[in-house]
Amino acid sequence: MKTTDETITAEEPAVEQAAELTPAERQNEALHSIKNHAITAMGIGILPVPGLDLIALTGVQLSLLRKIGGLYGFTLSDERGKKLLASILSGYLPLVIAGPVSSILKFIPGVGIAAGVLAQSTLAGAVTYAVGKLFLQHFESGGTVLDVDTKEMGQKLKQQIQEGKEFLKKHAPGGKKDAV
Repeated sequence: MKTTDETITAEEPAVEQAAELTPAERQNEALHSIKNHAITAMGIGILPVPGLDLIALTGVQLSLLRKIGGLYGFTLSDERGKKLLASILSGYLPLVIAGPVSSILKFIPGVGIAAGVLAQSTLAGAVTYAVGKLFLQHFESGGTVLDVDTKEMGQKLKQQIQEGKEFLKKHAPGGKKDAV
């Protein structure tokens, strides 16, 4: 069982990692991580096992949140990260429905599998991109892991998902432009 001190330590700034980078380097590294995690999430969407894709996607998104948080001097526990993700993503009803539905489509042989894989892959990448951008904006504006306004982020999610879809068309392997 964790003590209160351990819980607090898990959320305190990790100043050493953040202090090594200039603001421009930190932002560039965060954007690079967002791209890489979004592309990884697209790959996870291809997993043919319904449900496994959603579990693996959560892991990728938690990894992205920890990476971006670390760049800005914060560590993020899995528990807090999962709560933040759930709060942000649950505020956008089409997303709440689309993720599980596209995963379930994979149960249908042939066309269902193809449709489910395509839908889940695109959605997974765009959502991961959106989550990363929202947290990057939050940390760039001086926010911490303790003052995240999940309601506000949830309201911005739809726009960021659209931006993520456009970004992935240009930057994902096989897209119009592979380099950042």
